[in-house]
Amino acid sequence: MSGSQIIDLLFTADRNYVNYIAIVLKSLQINDFEVQYRVHLIHDDLNTEQQLKFQYDCISRGYEAFTYQVNDAVLLSAPVNKHYAPAMYYRLLAGEILPDSVKKVIYLDPDLLIINPLHPLWEINMDQAVFLAASHTEENEIIDNFNRLRLNTSSSYFNTGVMVIDLEKMRQVVQKKDIYDFIDKNAMKLLLPDQDVFNALYGYLSNPIPDTVWNYDVRKYKQYFVRSGGITDDRWIMQNTAILHFCGKNKPWQSGYHSRFGNIYLHYMNLAGVLG
Repeated sequence: MSGSQIIDLLFTADRNYVNYIAIVLKSLQINDFEVQYRVHLIHDDLNTEQQLKFQYDCISRGYEAFTYQVNDAVLLSAPVNKHYAPAMYYRLLAGEILPDSVKKVIYLDPDLLIINPLHPLWEINMDQAVFLAASHTEENEIIDNFNRLRLNTSSSYFNTGVMVIDLEKMRQVVQKKDIYDFIDKNAMKLLLPDQDVFNALYGYLSNPIPDTVWNYDVRKYKQYFVRSGGITDDRWIMQNTAILHFCGKNKPWQSGYHSRFGNIYLHYMNLAGVLG
């Protein structure tokens, strides 16, 4: 990879999640320290202090920082629940919100860690795809078939917590009206709202990437281990997995979290200076 190339990262967050981006960035700084990153944040409710704190977290690690506030009343009223806020939809409109000068981004959820270099994800050939994403369901045929039937899709169900997005292609195919119309017609059957919208409308424009490397769901250690024939043990993960994703409602910054890799998260949380 060229030492002068800059990789654009995208986060979306509300005031409840924005502080945890600092932990992602600290883990990135430690484990991909030779690469230049530029960080973009789309939000709707951050106050000036929170925005300045985010910018400081980026700049202190050598990254440029940019914030974009969404004031779209229709999108702000899209289906949510207590675990999923309106900010989750903003990645779907990244092509419209980010400036045209940004051609491609790696989107990351705030609830993950980078434990090996991230930049090889940027270098994967996208061919004609608009998105690169991992599936957490393809190993479970019943769940995969259920999602295909529910959303009338043909591809595996992609997790949108980690994606590479070709913004130039995205600007040509993703229309705000399509998203709004789909939400309006299907609101009652959306289980993971933004992820369902993505899979229903744009799953066919996505190429798969291996979740054990790029979007490792920490809840599924046993499934990964068994499926791999015992290969993906802790040593393999530490050597090969780039992203640990703490999916689900239980988060490692919460007291009482005892699931696998929680201590690793707390280590980076301490290094980032984020209080629990």
